[in-house]
Amino acid sequence: MRKMIFSLMLAMVSSVWMANEASNWCMPSVRTTTEPWIEVNGTFQAEGFPCEPEPDEVCPTCLTIVLVTNNKTYYLVTDDGQLIEYLDTIQLGTKATVSGIPFEHGSYDYIQVSHIETDQKLPSLCDEWNVLHEPFSCDGIYCRLQTLIYRLTTDTLIQDVNYVKLMEQEGSNTYYKGAMREGTNRDIYYVPAGSTNEFLLYAFNAQVGEVLNDLYLGGFEENGYSGRVEAISDNSPRLFTIRVLYPAGMGVEPGESFVTWIEGVGSPETPYGLAVVPTVPADIGVYTLLCAYKNGEQVYTSTMGEQYGCEYNYNPDTTHTDTIPLYARDNSGSSTVDPVDPNQIYATLMGNVLTVHNNTGAQVTFTVNNISVKNVAARVRSNVEPVSFTDSVSTELSEDGIYEILLTSEEWNYTIFGMVNYIRSAAGNTKEDPASTTKKILRGTQILIEREGKTYTLTGQEVK
Repeated sequence: MRKMIFSLMLAMVSSVWMANEASNWCMPSVRTTTEPWIEVNGTFQAEGFPCEPEPDEVCPTCLTIVLVTNNKTYYLVTDDGQLIEYLDTIQLGTKATVSGIPFEHGSYDYIQVSHIETDQKLPSLCDEWNVLHEPFSCDGIYCRLQTLIYRLTTDTLIQDVNYVKLMEQEGSNTYYKGAMREGTNRDIYYVPAGSTNEFLLYAFNAQVGEVLNDLYLGGFEENGYSGRVEAISDNSPRLFTIRVLYPAGMGVEPGESFVTWIEGVGSPETPYGLAVVPTVPADIGVYTLLCAYKNGEQVYTSTMGEQYGCEYNYNPDTTHTDTIPLYARDNSGSSTVDPVDPNQIYATLMGNVLTVHNNTGAQVTFTVNNISVKNVAARVRSNVEPVSFTDSVSTELSEDGIYEILLTSEEWNYTIFGMVNYIRSAAGNTKEDPASTTKKILRGTQILIEREGKTYTLTGQEVK
């Protein structure tokens, strides 16, 4: 919120009008010495100069700035040079609270302004967004997930036009991403960082079938696109589907793609559009909006935000290693289960990398199954194909769940097995979910695993 406070000297009523050569507006010079004080909310607009001419007089043809409220249109007057300069740069459509002395002159309503409080944020767009960044390329345990926070902050002038800066916070670092402004029809314009070109970013009053030009989608483009509004949903917030045309000569063959806008929120990726547009191949990762805010209030949560929360950071601990207990089971059908000597064979989990170390000298077949996945097809996708090894073997666990480790060898008359509970989200989510905890319990002489309200044997069989 930007606040501007100005104190004004009262002047006597005058019938002349003033034209400031440095200003875009003509301002009436009428003043009042009355005492009442009001504070009104409205929107800055432009109107013709107020005039009720005497015979043989000609009214000025210039425009003046007004505050349009629910009940009246107020013409603004002031003798303060700073305030006049500020009003000259105000963006039409800006909402404001104006305080001062109201009066009537002829058939027009005026306010002798003493205080203006404007919200330089955009009326039709959120002002803060939490976005999850997932790298395309993950190198083993070094796959880092991070929440980026975007905020509209202070105003700035670009080519004498008033904008609001968009900043990106990445950890303790902050970066300028561009500037936005709102037009008079819920249309949002964007100037990317490092550019002076203005693009149309969103148009929340657009209609189905309307063609939008000079669109900015995101990425690194300095050329606007042309798009057609294909559909607008009936739900709240409304979803706009834009069919965008990619002409020849922009790095790809002519084609089309579809872009989604969320009314009042923006893109489902970043507040400035797609992270990567189809015409600009880049390996910068996947960006997904988690939550969006307006004036400090959370107003939108995506499906991913419901799963991860509004802020999720996963920075794998590459120094901590968990040792997974292994047990031997007689292949003769006996129920005897004995712990395995860790000097002979043992398993570790570092981040999402599961490793088995073999010091027996035997050729061993290694299998990993996600036994917590009930759907057969999904279980097959998450399981690790059997691998033969002699010294050690490693695999990456890609999904949360309980994994069963199976080790067999033609040189053994037993099977070695173990259980590992892998919860990727537990590393980064600040909200502890008690239903996600896993613990070992001893029931009589039998070791069991309890997870999410269910109990399993060491072999992965659910105990009813």
